[in-house]
Amino acid sequence: MKEEIFNALRDPQNPIYISLLAVLALFGTVYFFYKYGINPLNERFKQEKLNLELKSAQMMALFAQLDPDPVIRLNRFGEILETNKAAQSVFPDLPLIGKRISDLVPTLNLPESSIISNETKNITQKIGERYFSILYRGDSKLNLAQLYFRDITELKKFEEALIDYQIKLKNLSERLQDLIEEERKRISSGLHDGIGQSLSLLRIKLLRLQEESNNPAQYDYYEDLVANIEDIISELKEITYSLKPRLLEEMGLLSAIKNLVDKVYNDTGICGEINAVGKEIRFEGRLETTLYRIVQEAINNIIKYAKATSYSIQLVYSPKLIRLIISDNGIGFDVNTTLKSSNHGMGLINMKERVESYNGKLKIDSFTNNGTMLVAEIPLTVGKVWHTQDQYAS
Repeated sequence: MKEEIFNALRDPQNPIYISLLAVLALFGTVYFFYKYGINPLNERFKQEKLNLELKSAQMMALFAQLDPDPVIRLNRFGEILETNKAAQSVFPDLPLIGKRISDLVPTLNLPESSIISNETKNITQKIGERYFSILYRGDSKLNLAQLYFRDITELKKFEEALIDYQIKLKNLSERLQDLIEEERKRISSGLHDGIGQSLSLLRIKLLRLQEESNNPAQYDYYEDLVANIEDIISELKEITYSLKPRLLEEMGLLSAIKNLVDKVYNDTGICGEINAVGKEIRFEGRLETTLYRIVQEAINNIIKYAKATSYSIQLVYSPKLIRLIISDNGIGFDVNTTLKSSNHGMGLINMKERVESYNGKLKIDSFTNNGTMLVAEIPLTVGKVWHTQDQYAS
């Protein structure tokens, strides 16, 4: 049996020889194809990729050098590898290469992972007497990061000047509101103490003359004069109250608003509802006047323009803020258009300025045929807002 197997293997025509030769030929072909075909292609591809990355890095470096704005390149440890000429002007008389960027810009906290994750961030930093917008970009392929500095000193100065102007404008607005209220009080006192008293004395004299008259025709004449003077005195009282609501000083905001709502109903028939949430708190006179004037202006708008049949006022007292909510069922209006209008927008602007003088917020939502809602929120942690016992003494 063994002899037959050896004889079969010695036979070159045996199919086993042919199969082995075919397998060897296949493996040889694959080996030579991989070694002299695929492998060189892989090596060439890797080399071309390295060349492209190198060219990219060189181009980036060239652009950085040509960039008129400062550019700094960092490694993953935050150490400076390279800078352009403009960067040296940001840090004069300092050798930058090798320094950590955190020593130069302490607010720029850059973990090593920021390069791996290709992180991008932007910060504003004052360096010396100049302000810079600093853009950070990590590049995981090149294993480095670049900082791009843009000088925004002039923009920052403009922003600071604008903020200063806004503060001055706000202070001027507050002062103007105070002067208006002072003038209202002065006029109110003048009308009450001067014209009001004169009319009252005139009424008393006419009543005395009426009593002393023996002529029935003169009696009717005096009665008409007294009635006219009483009407004038009544109108004068209303004007005086609108200029300086004494009830606001004596009883507080909630009582003054309730009185105003009742008066509007008696004069116009428009029904108003007022609710208070939380315990009523007395504030300093200026704040209570501000809130009262907002309610007064809102109700005037409801009467003149809203065509509403009812409205509601809600005062929400809380430790941190006072919230005033006024809503009606009127025809609504376009808020943006009205604010731009010189005829109807001044009232809304005045309300907005009053609220913002206390660092508060005013929001107005209005929809056609769906009414209007006004929400004013004033924080109670800013400035003097609390009531003192002697603040109304006068």
